Amino acid sequence: MTKILNIFIVLGMIGLLSACSSTFRSDVTRFHELPQSQGESVTIVPTDPAKANSLEFASYANIVGGYLAQKGYVPAGDGKADLIVALDYTVDEGNMVVRDYGPRFSFGYGYGAYRYHPYWYHPYWRHGFYRSSYYWGYHDPFERNMRSYVRYNRKLTMTIRPNKEGAKNLFEGEVESRGRNRNLPKLMPHMVQALFTNFPGTSGTTDRVVIELNQN
Repeated sequence: MTKILNIFIVLGMIGLLSACSSTFRSDVTRFHELPQSQGESVTIVPTDPAKANSLEFASYANIVGGYLAQKGYVPAGDGKADLIVALDYTVDEGNMVVRDYGPRFSFGYGYGAYRYHPYWYHPYWRHGFYRSSYYWGYHDPFERNMRSYVRYNRKLTMTIRPNKEGAKNLFEGEVESRGRNRNLPKLMPHMVQALFTNFPGTSGTTDRVVIELNQN
């Protein structure tokens, strides 16, 4: 009976964890005086000149260009652009986060096999991590369940300005997200989608954008 109960608990946790991992959350801040698009032509450039010849930047620029096209803008190509769109993106080295998930509530007395699954009390799978141990004597039922992981800060910024000397920005947007994944090529489509959610948005506000991920 105990083995059957453990199986149901594990299956329930799998479903819960799957539900928790099916969204991408970020904070989007926008300031703008951007008029309705009239089919202006745009050129996308890196904010950091060092990224000018970067294939990574070109990949992200293509994603942004697709969303701009949906809003009515067109690529300038070899002609002079009406608007300059500047992009930048960063991910830091991460910070260690330690969490206390409370006591394990497992106990026993005497000789026997004490087995537990640490991931029952952890919001992330540990690559199927499982541990068993054998003990003599009493086991503290209030042993703390401590877990640590590295959390990264990811950021995407975009500005739009007229293509003329001394022109002020018409749009300034920033996407910030935090998580255990620092793989920008995988995350960037979600960050760009968050930036263009309800674009251009209400100026001077920060919105929490939650994107439902495709599980197919």
